[in-house]
Amino acid sequence: MPTANIDASPRPPSLVRNRAFLLLWCAYAVSAVGDHLSEMAILKTQDALNRAVDVTPLSARMTFAFFFPFFLLSPFAGLLADWLPRRLLMIAADVARAVAMFCFAWVLVWTSPLGIWGPLLPLAFVGLFAAVFSPARSALLPTIVPMRSLSRANGLISGVGIVASMASAKIGGYLADGYEPEFAFRIDAATFLVSAVLIGLMGTVAPPAVQEPPRRGSATADLRAGLRYVLGHRHTRELLAVAALYWFCGALINSVLPALVRDVYEGTYTTISNYRTLLGVGFVVGAGIIALLGEALRGEFAITWGLLGAGASVVLLATSAFLPLNQMAARAVGGVGITLTGVFAVAVMASYSALLQRTTANRFRGRVFGVNDMCCLGALLLATGLLGWSDGADAGPTNPDGASGRWDRWAGVILGCTGTMLLMAGYVTLSIRLRRAPHGQILTLAEHFNEFLARFWWRLQRIGPSLVPRGGAVIVTANHTCSADPLFLSAAAPYRAISFMVAEEYTHWPVVRFFLHLVECIPVKRDGRDTAATKEAIRRLRAGKALGIFIEGGIVPPGQQPVPKDGVAMLALKTGAKVIPAHISGVRYYDSIVQGLLSRHRARVRFGPSVDLAEFEGDDPDRERLRAATRKIYAAIQALADRDCEPTGAPPPGEPVDRR
Repeated sequence: MPTANIDASPRPPSLVRNRAFLLLWCAYAVSAVGDHLSEMAILKTQDALNRAVDVTPLSARMTFAFFFPFFLLSPFAGLLADWLPRRLLMIAADVARAVAMFCFAWVLVWTSPLGIWGPLLPLAFVGLFAAVFSPARSALLPTIVPMRSLSRANGLISGVGIVASMASAKIGGYLADGYEPEFAFRIDAATFLVSAVLIGLMGTVAPPAVQEPPRRGSATADLRAGLRYVLGHRHTRELLAVAALYWFCGALINSVLPALVRDVYEGTYTTISNYRTLLGVGFVVGAGIIALLGEALRGEFAITWGLLGAGASVVLLATSAFLPLNQMAARAVGGVGITLTGVFAVAVMASYSALLQRTTANRFRGRVFGVNDMCCLGALLLATGLLGWSDGADAGPTNPDGASGRWDRWAGVILGCTGTMLLMAGYVTLSIRLRRAPHGQILTLAEHFNEFLARFWWRLQRIGPSLVPRGGAVIVTANHTCSADPLFLSAAAPYRAISFMVAEEYTHWPVVRFFLHLVECIPVKRDGRDTAATKEAIRRLRAGKALGIFIEGGIVPPGQQPVPKDGVAMLALKTGAKVIPAHISGVRYYDSIVQGLLSRHRARVRFGPSVDLAEFEGDDPDRERLRAATRKIYAAIQALADRDCEPTGAPPPGEPVDRR
């Protein structure tokens, strides 16, 4: 049986125990149901199942009408989210939407005679108040959950929002098939009232940060300040570009899906809602994966692979329109494609939201998310505006399946082009990340994989900031508890490539040998008289490299008194390299090296400040000075074990910022 070395550091409260988050989560789910519950009823008012009706432009116009107010008013809505209490803004927006939906049927009678856009004008009024709700919610979230939990929180919110939307489409399809549209409109109004009540209950449990007093100037000056903030941060600009592409592609998929289901799968309103529900199932799975991997998955990594996966999934969906398949097989291929699209899309959506929330100052957060909404919905309006520009009356010839329309007959082509765009975007983001990496491309990918593995499988947490310098000669030295310790230290300081001195026999192991060579580890003979390894270490340090050495020499079993070795002190005094102490805890001890790597741990790494060895410097330090320097270094490592292991907040100015 292994002996456990348990780290007693407390973990932050689980999101499921955070009442403020749960209320916000439920409120958003209910309001998301309200946003989309009436879509099928509106399609019914326009006789969308009639093949003489071009359903793709109609669906696109519906999306355009709902989101057009977002594009116009998002910066101002973001400013309100920075000026006024965000929770109260959300309540007001929900109440206004409830009134609008309650009166929707009456307003529809007045606007229907106003051409092809007339029946959709009431949607614009609902979208007006949804524009107020959105930035307030995004800006509120980081004030009620810990920063390190934002990926999980956004994954859960994104997942439940889309699932609620898809569920509302399913319910809406049932209501459209069995009831008059007015019935769906009234139920829709009730959902917004329920959301307002849930948000109101947050006032009894939310932390004081939610009621943070606003910093208000003139509207023009504050809007300009928010825009300057966005334009001045390259990271923010790139995230907004990804978000805009995501929404552009999502609008195309949502708009052509009804035509694909009707003309290729020969479905009804209920069938259309079933495929939108499958998209929701994908979001459930994707949100679950993000919630599971939230702390382990680097945001940029999730965005890149989410784009690539979503692109491949949309291409699969498009093939169902072209392959010589029977109806059942085509439906199955399409169902798999749309479900996988949801799985990967939620990774993109949750990750870019979490990154924006982490990297934006609270006083600007509402305006940044207002600009985010404007960019995203500008892209959405571009897509839906292009598709919705034509009317079914002037559409082209009827296709072989009997479907008329300018766009409906191109549904498969549109989906194929959309998937290709997503694949290209994923490739571009990956290329940019690798080009900017301080190390080679292969080493960068290996480090990202190691960081993910350490945080997910070994549940690694870095306690406090990383104090490893970004440049210059440095020795990172720590206690030795497990065969995975080098991987822990590398993952805790991912911005710096650290080479380790390792036992020579490991360099002969298959696979392991490749990675040891990749990070330029130095093989050391166990007889203690390897002068070649010492000379190579000195050469590396004098070249300004980072070297990792475990001062105890080998893995120390529990109960055995460790004896620190003088190698770290000798190398530091000969080369002038900085010595950064680190302490590793929360690791289980195993006699087997392989078992130590495969077993799960709850690893913790804490770095300390550089150890001052000036008092021991000299031309040729004798053994006594080396022993004294070693004792000082080892004492610094042990002191880290005695400190409070509560995770700290943001690192001090000048320290590396972990943005995952």
